[in-house]
Amino acid sequence: MNPDDVQLCAQSELQGGESLLWSGSANPGRSAMSALPAALFGIPFAGFAFFWMSTAYHSTHNLANHHNALPSGFSAFPLFGLPFLLIGFGMILAPLGVYLKGRSGVYAVTNRRVMLISGTTTRSVKSIIPTDIAGVNYRERPDGRGDVFIRTNSVVRTNNGTTQMTVGLLGVPNVKEVAGLVMKLRAQPVAS
Repeated sequence: MNPDDVQLCAQSELQGGESLLWSGSANPGRSAMSALPAALFGIPFAGFAFFWMSTAYHSTHNLANHHNALPSGFSAFPLFGLPFLLIGFGMILAPLGVYLKGRSGVYAVTNRRVMLISGTTTRSVKSIIPTDIAGVNYRERPDGRGDVFIRTNSVVRTNNGTTQMTVGLLGVPNVKEVAGLVMKLRAQPVAS
Protein backbone atom coordinates (compact mmCIF):
# COMPACT_ATOMS: atom_id res chain seq x y z
CA MET A 1 0.00 0.00 0.00
CA ASN A 2 1.23 3.48 -0.72
CA PRO A 3 1.45 5.98 2.18
CA ASP A 4 -1.61 7.97 1.04
CA ASP A 5 -3.79 4.84 0.99
CA VAL A 6 -2.48 3.84 4.41
CA GLN A 7 -3.35 7.21 5.89
CA LEU A 8 -6.81 7.24 4.25
CA CYS A 9 -7.51 3.75 5.58
CA ALA A 10 -6.52 4.75 9.11
CA GLN A 11 -8.44 8.04 8.98
CA SER A 12 -11.59 6.25 7.82
CA GLU A 13 -11.63 4.36 11.13
CA LEU A 14 -11.28 7.42 13.39
CA GLN A 15 -14.07 8.18 15.84
CA GLY A 16 -15.29 11.63 16.86
CA GLY A 17 -12.62 13.62 18.70
CA GLU A 18 -9.91 11.11 17.80
CA SER A 19 -6.76 12.28 16.00
CA LEU A 20 -4.25 10.21 14.07
CA LEU A 21 -0.72 10.40 15.51
CA TRP A 22 0.96 7.80 13.27
CA SER A 23 0.01 5.33 10.57
CA GLY A 24 2.02 2.81 8.62
CA SER A 25 1.60 -0.35 6.61
CA ALA A 26 2.43 -3.81 7.79
CA ASN A 27 5.54 -5.40 6.34
CA PRO A 28 4.12 -8.57 4.73
CA GLY A 29 7.55 -10.17 4.40
CA ARG A 30 8.20 -9.75 8.12
CA SER A 31 4.79 -11.20 8.92
CA ALA A 32 5.43 -14.16 6.61
CA MET A 33 8.68 -14.90 8.45
CA SER A 34 6.65 -15.46 11.63
CA ALA A 35 4.88 -18.36 9.87
CA LEU A 36 8.13 -19.98 8.73
CA PRO A 37 8.38 -22.46 11.66
CA ALA A 38 4.97 -23.89 10.73
CA ALA A 39 6.11 -24.25 7.11
CA LEU A 40 9.28 -26.03 8.13
CA PHE A 41 7.27 -28.46 10.27
CA GLY A 42 4.83 -28.94 7.38
CA ILE A 43 7.52 -30.34 5.07
CA PRO A 44 8.14 -33.59 6.98
CA PHE A 45 4.44 -33.73 7.95
CA ALA A 46 3.33 -33.69 4.31
CA GLY A 47 6.25 -35.91 3.32
CA PHE A 48 5.28 -38.58 5.82
CA ALA A 49 1.63 -38.38 4.77
CA PHE A 50 2.66 -38.83 1.12
CA PHE A 51 4.95 -41.74 2.06
CA TRP A 52 2.14 -43.38 4.06
CA MET A 53 -0.37 -42.97 1.23
CA SER A 54 2.11 -44.34 -1.31
CA THR A 55 2.95 -47.33 0.87
CA ALA A 56 -0.73 -48.01 1.61
CA TYR A 57 -1.58 -47.80 -2.09
CA HIS A 58 1.18 -50.19 -3.15
CA SER A 59 0.35 -52.64 -0.36
CA THR A 60 -3.37 -52.78 -1.10
CA HIS A 61 -2.79 -52.77 -4.86
CA ASN A 62 -0.33 -55.70 -4.68
CA LEU A 63 -2.58 -57.69 -2.35
CA ALA A 64 -5.60 -57.14 -4.55
CA ASN A 65 -3.72 -58.24 -7.69
CA HIS A 66 -2.01 -61.31 -6.26
CA HIS A 67 -4.47 -62.80 -3.82
CA ASN A 68 -7.84 -61.56 -5.03
CA ALA A 69 -8.99 -62.01 -1.44
CA LEU A 70 -8.83 -58.34 -0.47
CA PRO A 71 -12.26 -56.75 -0.36
CA SER A 72 -12.68 -53.88 -2.80
CA GLY A 73 -13.31 -51.45 0.10
CA PHE A 74 -9.65 -51.61 1.10
CA SER A 75 -8.63 -50.02 -2.19
CA ALA A 76 -9.76 -46.67 -0.71
CA PHE A 77 -7.54 -47.18 2.36
CA PRO A 78 -4.73 -44.89 1.08
CA LEU A 79 -7.21 -42.00 0.95
CA PHE A 80 -7.22 -41.87 4.77
CA GLY A 81 -3.88 -40.10 4.48
CA LEU A 82 -5.31 -37.36 2.25
CA PRO A 83 -6.45 -35.05 5.11
CA PHE A 84 -2.95 -35.22 6.62
CA LEU A 85 -1.37 -34.47 3.25
CA LEU A 86 -3.65 -31.44 2.80
CA ILE A 87 -2.87 -30.21 6.33
CA GLY A 88 0.84 -30.55 5.54
CA PHE A 89 0.46 -28.55 2.32
CA GLY A 90 -1.51 -25.92 4.25
CA MET A 91 1.32 -25.65 6.75
CA ILE A 92 3.89 -25.35 3.96
CA LEU A 93 1.86 -22.58 2.30
CA ALA A 94 1.18 -20.71 5.58
CA PRO A 95 3.84 -18.02 4.94
CA LEU A 96 2.28 -17.27 1.54
CA GLY A 97 -1.16 -16.83 3.11
CA VAL A 98 0.23 -14.58 5.84
CA TYR A 99 2.13 -12.56 3.22
CA LEU A 100 -0.97 -12.04 1.06
CA LYS A 101 -3.06 -11.06 4.09
CA GLY A 102 -0.31 -8.76 5.36
CA ARG A 103 -0.20 -6.74 2.12
CA SER A 104 -3.41 -5.00 3.14
CA GLY A 105 -2.46 -4.53 6.80
CA VAL A 106 -2.38 -1.04 8.33
CA TYR A 107 -1.19 -0.03 11.79
CA ALA A 108 -2.26 3.24 13.39
CA VAL A 109 -1.72 5.04 16.70
CA THR A 110 -4.25 7.67 17.70
CA ASN A 111 -4.69 9.79 20.80
CA ARG A 112 -7.10 7.10 22.12
CA ARG A 113 -6.00 3.69 20.84
CA VAL A 114 -3.75 1.51 18.73
CA MET A 115 -5.44 0.05 15.65
CA LEU A 116 -4.54 -3.01 13.58
CA ILE A 117 -6.56 -2.87 10.37
CA SER A 118 -6.62 -5.77 7.92
CA GLY A 119 -8.56 -6.76 4.84
CA THR A 120 -9.68 -4.99 1.70
CA THR A 121 -13.18 -6.17 0.84
CA THR A 122 -14.05 -7.12 4.41
CA ARG A 123 -12.22 -4.88 6.85
CA SER A 124 -11.29 -6.02 10.33
CA VAL A 125 -10.16 -3.55 13.00
CA LYS A 126 -8.55 -4.61 16.27
CA SER A 127 -8.31 -1.78 18.78
CA ILE A 128 -6.15 -1.65 21.88
CA ILE A 129 -7.11 1.07 24.35
CA PRO A 130 -4.66 2.50 26.92
CA THR A 131 -6.13 0.55 29.86
CA ASP A 132 -5.55 -2.71 27.94
CA ILE A 133 -1.81 -2.03 27.46
CA ALA A 134 0.26 -3.82 30.13
CA GLY A 135 3.66 -3.26 28.53
CA VAL A 136 5.47 -2.19 25.37
CA ASN A 137 8.69 -3.66 23.97
CA TYR A 138 10.39 -3.12 20.66
CA ARG A 139 13.13 -4.68 18.58
CA GLU A 140 15.07 -2.38 16.22
CA ARG A 141 17.13 -3.38 13.20
CA PRO A 142 20.07 -1.32 11.86
CA ASP A 143 17.88 0.43 9.25
CA GLY A 144 15.53 1.84 11.94
CA ARG A 145 12.69 -0.56 11.10
CA GLY A 146 11.56 -3.05 13.67
CA ASP A 147 8.78 -4.68 15.62
CA VAL A 148 6.70 -3.24 18.44
CA PHE A 149 5.21 -5.78 20.84
CA ILE A 150 2.25 -4.67 22.97
CA ARG A 151 1.55 -6.91 25.95
CA THR A 152 -2.13 -6.58 26.80
CA ASN A 153 -4.16 -7.26 29.91
CA SER A 154 -6.11 -9.89 27.97
CA VAL A 155 -5.44 -13.39 29.23
CA VAL A 156 -5.37 -16.52 27.09
CA ARG A 157 -5.89 -19.92 28.69
CA THR A 158 -3.47 -22.68 27.76
CA ASN A 159 -2.97 -26.24 28.98
CA ASN A 160 -0.25 -25.05 31.36
CA GLY A 161 -2.19 -22.11 32.80
CA THR A 162 -2.75 -18.62 31.51
CA THR A 163 -0.63 -16.15 29.58
CA GLN A 164 -0.99 -12.51 28.62
CA MET A 165 -1.80 -11.85 24.99
CA THR A 166 0.83 -9.97 22.97
CA VAL A 167 0.05 -8.08 19.79
CA GLY A 168 2.82 -7.27 17.32
CA LEU A 169 3.24 -4.38 14.92
CA LEU A 170 5.73 -6.08 12.61
CA GLY A 171 8.20 -4.34 10.31
CA VAL A 172 7.27 -0.74 11.12
CA PRO A 173 9.57 2.13 10.08
CA ASN A 174 10.97 4.38 12.84
CA VAL A 175 10.25 1.74 15.44
CA LYS A 176 11.50 3.90 18.34
CA GLU A 177 9.04 6.67 17.44
CA VAL A 178 6.11 4.25 17.20
CA ALA A 179 7.04 2.50 20.47
CA GLY A 180 7.32 5.93 22.13
CA LEU A 181 3.83 6.90 20.93
CA VAL A 182 2.37 3.65 22.28
CA MET A 183 4.17 4.14 25.63
CA LYS A 184 2.86 7.71 25.81
CA LEU A 185 -0.66 6.42 25.05
CA ARG A 186 -0.29 3.85 27.81
CA ALA A 187 0.76 6.56 30.31
CA GLN A 188 -2.34 8.66 29.63
CA PRO A 189 -4.58 9.16 32.67
CA VAL A 190 -7.78 7.13 32.61
CA ALA A 191 -10.78 9.29 31.66
CA SER A 192 -13.66 8.98 34.10
